Amino acid sequence: MNMRSLSLAALTVLDVSPPEQVRIAALTGYSHVGLRLLPATPDDPNYDMLGDTAMVRETLAALRDTGIRVSDVEIVRLTPDFSLDTLQPFLETAARLEAQQVLVAGNDSDLRRSADNLARLAQAGAAYGLTMNLEPMPWTQIRTLADAQTLINSCGQSNVGILVDAIHFWRAGESLASLAALAPQQLNYMQLCDAPALIPTDTQELIYQARCARQVPGEGGLDLRGLMAALPATLPVSVEVPLAGDQGALPAQQRAQLLFNAAQSFL
Repeated sequence: MNMRSLSLAALTVLDVSPPEQVRIAALTGYSHVGLRLLPATPDDPNYDMLGDTAMVRETLAALRDTGIRVSDVEIVRLTPDFSLDTLQPFLETAARLEAQQVLVAGNDSDLRRSADNLARLAQAGAAYGLTMNLEPMPWTQIRTLADAQTLINSCGQSNVGILVDAIHFWRAGESLASLAALAPQQLNYMQLCDAPALIPTDTQELIYQARCARQVPGEGGLDLRGLMAALPATLPVSVEVPLAGDQGALPAQQRAQLLFNAAQSFL
């Protein structure tokens, strides 16, 4: 029997609205869904998911109707011009959706400033029952687990974890041994996907694969079995697999079902 819950990540089905993401998750077997309240890039769709909007209300209705729960919300970036005041609607909406985890990216080369901003973010999130999760990505200032750990130690807050994403983990040249250095309580969920074993040397290709062209678990070259075995047995799993080509052209529900089925053998 699988001990891990399975969530449908927003990036997997970003071409459909959050209420539809919830309904698709329910129809294809997931217990949770991840929702993107803030666009990650200027090219991403903006579904008006901050505050008491029609889209937020429709999403809440879909959650009530299906029984699906929100595993995480995204994305907060620690940038040089980070502003906690502008994130208040994000935190309030996350709490209204009953999320517990927030995805955070490090996009500031000034460690001290990043740590101060992360501390303020974590303190503000704690009032809403939210835990921040730093996601190392090899093209950001927080590339590795060690980078994330350094920032967490510097911020001095207990409600900050580390998000392990399979593609970023292997693309950053991490080893399974590096996971042993993490305290179990720092791991709140992980992101599952596959990708070619060969690491791109071009940064733009690296980013393209991560954002647009991952692979179905089991169809790529990443050591997913080793990774999953090294993580806590009950760690929740978010299936984050933006697909390209013929698979990417499938309707969102078919993609979600394909990935749900493929993920079963890795749980």
